[in-house]
Amino acid sequence: YILASRSPLSKTIFKQSYFVAIEAKRDDFIKGWGQCLAELVAIQKLNANPDQVIYGIVCNGQLWQFGMLHKQTFTKNMTSYTVSDLDRLMAAVNALFKRCSLEIWFRHSP
Repeated sequence: YILASRSPLSKTIFKQSYFVAIEAKRDDFIKGWGQCLAELVAIQKLNANPDQVIYGIVCNGQLWQFGMLHKQTFTKNMTSYTVSDLDRLMAAVNALFKRCSLEIWFRHSP
């Protein structure tokens, strides 16, 4: 999944991406983070803005982990979230979406 602002050219063309979610297939979070980081770097290059923060999630449906890429620095949140504590998980997801919304608003406000 990707969260991105829409291009005025089409509903299916992304203008800039801010967030990506990756499935940790077979519960392999190391490979999941490898794939996520590769996509974060690709998004950063496509956006042509290394100053933009791009967020990533790796999850297996039960366990969720969060990270971000800013410039050349990748930071992974050491806290993992589980669906058994849905309030905390949804608070973390909501905080990430708010950050993305603020990024979009700041970049596209007149």
